[in-house]
Amino acid sequence: MKLFFINSQFLLLFLSLIHFSNCQKKLFSSESLYYEEKYFRILSNNYDTIEPGTYWTYFNNENSIGFKAKKDFGSLVILKDWSMYNFKLIEIHFKNVCSFIYENIQCQAEMWLYHTKDNGYYPPGRRIYLEQNYFVIVVPFVLAHNKNPAIDSLFKILNLADYVKEEDNNVHISPEKSIKLYQIIQHQPSYLFEGEFKDNSALFMVFTQYHLISEEDYNNLNQKLNQNQFHPVNINSDIYRNMKNADELKPKITLMAYNDSNYIKLSLIFLFFLISFL
Repeated sequence: MKLFFINSQFLLLFLSLIHFSNCQKKLFSSESLYYEEKYFRILSNNYDTIEPGTYWTYFNNENSIGFKAKKDFGSLVILKDWSMYNFKLIEIHFKNVCSFIYENIQCQAEMWLYHTKDNGYYPPGRRIYLEQNYFVIVVPFVLAHNKNPAIDSLFKILNLADYVKEEDNNVHISPEKSIKLYQIIQHQPSYLFEGEFKDNSALFMVFTQYHLISEEDYNNLNQKLNQNQFHPVNINSDIYRNMKNADELKPKITLMAYNDSNYIKLSLIFLFFLISFL
């Protein structure tokens, strides 16, 4: 009887590990699919500029912090299966954990952009019913040394440090400058799949080009959030990619990141080629 009890405990542990591994699938290029009829891309976005006066919000159920729109933060149009859909951006979340295992990088944080489907949008041409009412864009962040010149200044402009200093999660702290979010969210190498997160069916688009987060900003996230709280995403479909050549989805630093002047800056690699050309 004692031996049976031990084996039962082992079986439960084994099943739980299987369940976790299914929840947190690796986003490997070799494991994703590319079909021309399943091709997807961001066609355009009409995001509003996030102005000072938009206050930080603590999302207790999500273990995240970010911003919640009174109505929405604008919208974007995506192409999927050769049909167009319009989604309204309603929330921006920052997490100090990663919900996916990325290829060849150690992701430490993520930005999630929550959208709801605009059922009043009538696209030109082909129309295909989309089951999911939610669309989530996931942007990875990789930890870098504070002196790394390629670190994204997004958190500095958003005034994260001042928000963290306050014990009251509902304190009115807003960005110090306007944020042109539409400059960051553009068509780029991505994965797409149908998933389930906290009992909501959603369409997920995960970028493979990552931003750099400083040690200071990452510590601020950890100070505000519970490091041990993790909500994996259940992936309910095949994982598709929007590039025929899988090598184009290999993770690399993004060409678009905010600097202290609140403008998009080019990566050092691009500047190197520009100088070489001149």
